[in-house]
Amino acid sequence: MQKDIFSEQTPGLPHQSFDSRGLTPEAAFDGWRSAVAPVFDVAPVHPDQPFAATYDTYHLGDMLVGLGTFGPTTFTRSREKSRIDGIDYLLVQVYTSGGYSGHLDDRPITVQPMEPVTLDMAREARTVSLASSNITVLIPRDLVKSRVFPHGHMNVGLRGAALGGLLADHLVALARSLPTMPLSAGAAAASATLAMYEAALDPAEALQQAGTEPFREALFQRARRFIDDRIGSGKIDIASLASELGLSRSSLYRMFEPYRGVESFITDRRLAHARKALTDPHDIRRIGIIAAACGFDDHSSFSRLFKRRYGVTPAELRSRGRLARPGDSQEVFDLQSWIADVT
Repeated sequence: MQKDIFSEQTPGLPHQSFDSRGLTPEAAFDGWRSAVAPVFDVAPVHPDQPFAATYDTYHLGDMLVGLGTFGPTTFTRSREKSRIDGIDYLLVQVYTSGGYSGHLDDRPITVQPMEPVTLDMAREARTVSLASSNITVLIPRDLVKSRVFPHGHMNVGLRGAALGGLLADHLVALARSLPTMPLSAGAAAASATLAMYEAALDPAEALQQAGTEPFREALFQRARRFIDDRIGSGKIDIASLASELGLSRSSLYRMFEPYRGVESFITDRRLAHARKALTDPHDIRRIGIIAAACGFDDHSSFSRLFKRRYGVTPAELRSRGRLARPGDSQEVFDLQSWIADVT
């Protein structure tokens, strides 16, 4: 069943819940698929067997915390999905039972209970889980001071084992307290979780696991910030971007090859900024004004590019009544609106 458990009489955290009990096996997995679709594409490992899942999400202001239980599931996040949905998050994850194996990018991974993992939502993941329970924390990348993130285990080496273990314990304690946590404590809990996560990050361990990947990732994030800072300034100068990064043009172009080129990436960032403005209930600017502010001079071209990326025109997105905000009444589990809220 799906239920709305927002309550004006309960001063707790904004909370959404999905529970497959009472649903047919097919409807149970369809509900689970819909619940996690904003982040992963999923498929049942045993489609001929009954499937059960629960998922509770809590909104802590700057981050989202999910508590899930589910049957064996295949999780996939492709580079194309990350390009289309524009979710610029780190997903910090601890399985409290079960676990999974698969590949992150092209590297194999096996995750056991209480092993903290960071999944970079801009990169690929293909995993197969056992029947499991887990805790996930979605953190906007820009909140994290570090610019080097593992895409995989966080508990490698002596430092990683110590601080990763503390992070895992913190997330378990956080999960226990969320159902009764008052709204006024949410921001402090988010700050404590972010501080614990930042303490557990170890660039040296990431370098050991992925060679020069952290350096490339740091350069890429620097490039992204350069682009985002200049979204509203018209044409973004490629030569200035290369100079800012200390790269030649050819090296810059190679870095953006997975994103169909640097110009395409810049367009995607413009569209993402426009989409966020269009789903902001406080932004009452006309669509043409928003398009111009995001660097689009031609309204018809903007509308065409927007629909190609998101499947709807800017006007259609706005006509849907804007995505729900935390605390708004909801009748179904809707993770997408909360992701949009903290992106």
